[in-house]
Formats: sequence, structure tokens, C-alpha cells
Amino acid sequence: MDTNNLAKNIKELRMLKGMSQESLADSASLGLRTIQRIENNESKPTGETLKRLSYALGADIGELIDHRPSLQSTDIDGTISLLSDRLSRTEQKSEISVLEDFISVLENIQEKDMSPSQMDAIKSYIQYLELDKVPPYSQELYKEKFKNFKSFLRSKLKFVPSNHYTYWTFIFSLPFTLTFSLQEKIEYPIKIAVLLIACLAVGFAALLDLRIKNQNRSLRF
Repeated sequence: MDTNNLAKNIKELRMLKGMSQESLADSASLGLRTIQRIENNESKPTGETLKRLSYALGADIGELIDHRPSLQSTDIDGTISLLSDRLSRTEQKSEISVLEDFISVLENIQEKDMSPSQMDAIKSYIQYLELDKVPPYSQELYKEKFKNFKSFLRSKLKFVPSNHYTYWTFIFSLPFTLTFSLQEKIEYPIKIAVLLIACLAVGFAALLDLRIKNQNRSLRF
């Protein structure tokens, strides 16, 4: 038995199913350390252990030994399932927020008409993040990886958050316009002019966001 391939197959099939090492250990009635040692090719599983793993993964023993499942078309689904599994296991509000936001971005990516090169880049980066290796309840680590993922989407793939320019133009122009209009010493026509300029700025930002959306570069994150 090629234990090196076996280790890779079990890990890839687990990720394909969207299972964490902890959930696989629970489903197979094995220790977490046992799963870790098998996936790291540090130990050879017994026949009984293989039976438990095949049952938990919903695969034949032969598939674990010989077949190498591919993550190329399903790793986003698997990542969503992995994060959903982690989400179901935590009650920490801050961690819940990070996981929900991460899942939302991945679901939005699935909804978009991505080019093959974009999808390949996203899948490669998701694998690079190695989210399956993040220990449970590691809020700061999830937050850091999510931050890196958003930075990757912006800098490498040139995605822009939905309504980004409209939002920030409105946020900055509204307080300024209100403060300016409340000044008693400023003449009324000037106040109207400033209000019109603010409206034009927001309108221009909205057109810019619409152009970005039409270019398929808008993403919810």
C-alpha cells in the first residue's frame, strides 16, 4: 500500500467533503491525533481504521487507496462547507462574524461569471491559505486569513467592493454638506451650490460603481 498516496487521498477527500480534521475524527470514532498522523503520513492505518475512515468519508476503501480526488472544481464548495462546520461549532460573536463574512464572499464568487483564469487563481489561493489546518476557535487566525484573502481579491484580481465609491463619497460628503448648510453667515445660493456639487459627486461615484459592476469586477466583501 502506498501510504503517501493514501495520506494525500484521505486529506483531499476530507476537504472535498468540507470536513475538518475534528469532524472526521468524530465521524470515524477516531482520535484527532490519529487523523493528523495519517494525513501527515506518520503512521499506517489498520484495516479497521480504514473501514471507519471510508464510512465517515462516504467512499470505498479502494477509493482511499487508489483514487486521488481532485479539488480543482469543488474546493470552493468544500471551503464553504468547512467554514460552515466551524461556524456551527462556535458561539463567539466575533468569530461568528468573521466566518459568516468569509462564507458570504465565497458564495458571491460562486454567483459570478468568473473567467477560468480567475477561478484557478482563487482556488490556488484558497489552497494556499490552508484553512483546514486552522485550529478550532482561532478567531484571530481566521480574521488574518480573511484579510489576506480580501487583499488578494483587490490587488491581484482587481475586484472592488460593491458600491464602494458611492458609499465612501456619501459618507464624506454628507457631514460636510450638513455642516456647511448650517452656517448662518454663508449665503443661501452658495449653500445650494455646495449641495449640488455634493449630489454630483455622489452621482459620479454611482456611475463609477455601475461601470465596475458592468466590467464584472464588483464583489460583496
